[in-house]
Formats: sequence, structure tokens, C-alpha cells
Amino acid sequence: MRVALVVAVLVLSATAARANPFDYIPFGARAMGMGGAYGALASDYSANFYNPAGLATRDDLQLSIGYTLVQPTLTLNDEDLDVDAIRGFQGGLVMPGKVWGHRLALSVALHLPDERVTRLRALPESQPRFVLYDNHPQRIVLTTSVGFEVVKDLVYVGVGLTYLSDTQGRLRVTGDVDLQDENGTTLLSAVDVDFKAVRYPSAGILLTPRDDLRIGLTYRDEFDLSLDIGVVVNGDIVINGGTPERTPIVEGASLEVTSKNSNLFSPRQLALSIAWTPELCGLGWAFAGELTWSQWSRFISPTALLGTSLTADPLPLRIPPNPAPTDPRFHDTLVPRLGAEVKAIDGANVDLTVRLGSWFERSPAPTQTGNTNYTPGVKLGFGLGFTLDVVYCSDIFPKPLSLDFGALLEWMPERTHNKSNPADPVGDYRSAGTLIGFTTGLRFAF
Repeated sequence: MRVALVVAVLVLSATAARANPFDYIPFGARAMGMGGAYGALASDYSANFYNPAGLATRDDLQLSIGYTLVQPTLTLNDEDLDVDAIRGFQGGLVMPGKVWGHRLALSVALHLPDERVTRLRALPESQPRFVLYDNHPQRIVLTTSVGFEVVKDLVYVGVGLTYLSDTQGRLRVTGDVDLQDENGTTLLSAVDVDFKAVRYPSAGILLTPRDDLRIGLTYRDEFDLSLDIGVVVNGDIVINGGTPERTPIVEGASLEVTSKNSNLFSPRQLALSIAWTPELCGLGWAFAGELTWSQWSRFISPTALLGTSLTADPLPLRIPPNPAPTDPRFHDTLVPRLGAEVKAIDGANVDLTVRLGSWFERSPAPTQTGNTNYTPGVKLGFGLGFTLDVVYCSDIFPKPLSLDFGALLEWMPERTHNKSNPADPVGDYRSAGTLIGFTTGLRFAF
């Protein structure tokens, strides 16, 4: 019974962590205000995600620190699922220079949750949930990039690596299991947990054929983080354990239970972006658009694949194999984004830039008519924000200090899932949701 309890605890606690939070909310205050249409404009720390080539367009060293809070309200049949908020510190450093007369920039960016480093939960595929949001933000993300000017003032390239962690663990139990008296059962245990770094690459190209025109192309590779956990029990099945009359019934019995989750998935992405930065009516403007292809058709089932192995000869004990998870049948998506900003105040000591943006994304998941209940819906998002640049000349801050603010509203209209089987244990249900949040930040240029 003790072994069974240990097995149950480990299996029930096994699930994958979730994916990169940058995939679900715009990264950085300016990007949030622009609705994520930022690949052609990014030159601050957020370029690590949007387009690392843009780093090479920066001439000054920049340090940025900020905070993000996004509160989801995701409902099934009008009942809130209490999905975790996306919250934590964000920031980064951009360090420019020159090599062979061409601009070069190195950068590092970080997302650090302030509530949990990670969170583990196990949910069967039949349980309705917003699989693309549930626990996704509970993850430290570190990304590093380099941008380089290939053709002076015209062509820039960049590459980057993002680091996350896999988890593998085993509980190993050895000893005697007494069939008649639990007091005769003697077990010793050891736990081995290993956190392995997982890296996925990104790359970008930026073209600036005119002073007021920027065209970017960004590639982000897919990644899949797994949680591989299990129990290995080796020992003898005896009677009269712990006494001189100890009698082995089975010698060298073994039981192994493994749970492997591969649902921390971020799809391969290709983003084409363009930005036009004219001066109109005496004001500086920026208009941006972006179209992102995401390969959700390779999405891996987020349900644990359980494996069991039992050896207890000569006892005729066998454990039947567990069924494989159902294919989620996700499909690829195209996400259009639009954004605009204008420098509304261009003063001697204070500048104010205001911005807004929007995006639209179809659900990669089909209507849930069968065994699975993954319920992402259509997403319509809006962003707005501002940047306040304050000229504060001093030896410490010789360049303007920038205060950034961005806010978002994302709406998922109600979606009805009618089951094809009238005897389905879950039955028909409705899903809907909203996300409301903000990002603040300070930027220091040197």
C-alpha cells in the first residue's frame, strides 16, 4: 500500500510546465502598446524576441527594467477557471559597438515570475481547459542575441538563443514488501531530479531601404519542454518480514511507473513585419504591420503518457498497457497585427509618444467534439500605451530617461462545443475569456 501511495502521488503530480510567455503577451511596454506589431521597429531588449537584427540599429547602451501583470478571466459555462495571472519582472541590456566599421550589438533579456518559478499540475485530456494559457507564464525565460550590420545603413542580421529548462526525476525504492503484516515492510527510497537546459534558436533580417522604411523577417524555432518522472521499485515480496522467520515469496520483484509529458510546446514561427516612420503635419509617426505564421499543426498532446512494467515471477501478475493520448489535431495559424504611434509632444525637456495597436488570431484547435477538451478560442486584442521621455542632464544620466507604459485587452468570444457522443461524460459546454493587463518600464540610455 505504501508503494501504491507513492506511485499515485508521483503520477498525479506529473505534468509539463508551459511555454514561453512571450508567445502569449507582447514582450515589453512599447510592443504591448503597438499590439505586438513590433518586429520592424524593435531595437531595445525586446528585440531578443521580435527581431534580433534590430539590435544593430542602436547606437547607445541601454538598460531597461519593468514589470508585467496580465489577469485572465477564462470561463467554462460562465464559471471562472481561476487560471494564474501572468506577472513578473522583465528587462534587459543592449550593448552596441563596432567591428570592422560596422555596427554590432549584444543583448540579454529576462522574464522572471514573481510568484512561482514553476508550477506542476496533472489534467486528463477529457478535462476542459484553456490549454494555451493554463500555467504558461510560470517559467523563467532567459534570451541572448547578437545583431550585426552587414551592409551599412541597409541590411542587418541577428541571431539569438532562448534558454528554458527540462525536468527529469526518479524515485527509487528498494526493500521488502510483506504480504501479511505492513510492519514487516521495510523500504528505503532515494530521489534523483535533474534540470536540463533547453535552447531554441531565433534569427532575423532587417532592411532599411529608406530612412522612413523598415522591413523585417524573423524566424523562431519550435521547442518542446518535457517533464519525465517515474517510480522504480525493486525488492522482495515476503512474509514474516523483519523476523528470523522471513520467507521470500518473490525474489527480485520490480515495478516501474513512468509519466512523460511533452506539452510545453511553442510552435515554429515566421513573422514578416514592416514599419513606416514619416513626419506628417509636423509630427513624427510610426505605422507598423506584422503577419506571423505559427506551425500549431505539430502541437503535441499535453496529456501524460504513462508506462508501467511489473516483474513478479512466479506470481501471475500483469499490468495492461495504457492507451496513448488522442491526437489534438491542431492546425497552423496566421496572426495579423497592426500598430501606430505618434510623438504628440516634442518639448525642450519632455517628449510624449502615444500608441495603439490590435491583433486577431483564430484558434489553432478544432471544436472539441470528441474525447479531448482543449478550448482555446478566437482572440481579438487591443493595446495602447505611451512613452514619456524626460531630459535630465547629469553625469549619471546624460541622455533622456524614458518611462514606458503599455496596456492590453484580449477578448475571446464565447465558443460552443457540442459533443458527437450523447453519452460523453463531459457533455456540451461553452468557453469564453478575457485578459486585461499592463506593462511598465524604465529605460536608461548611456
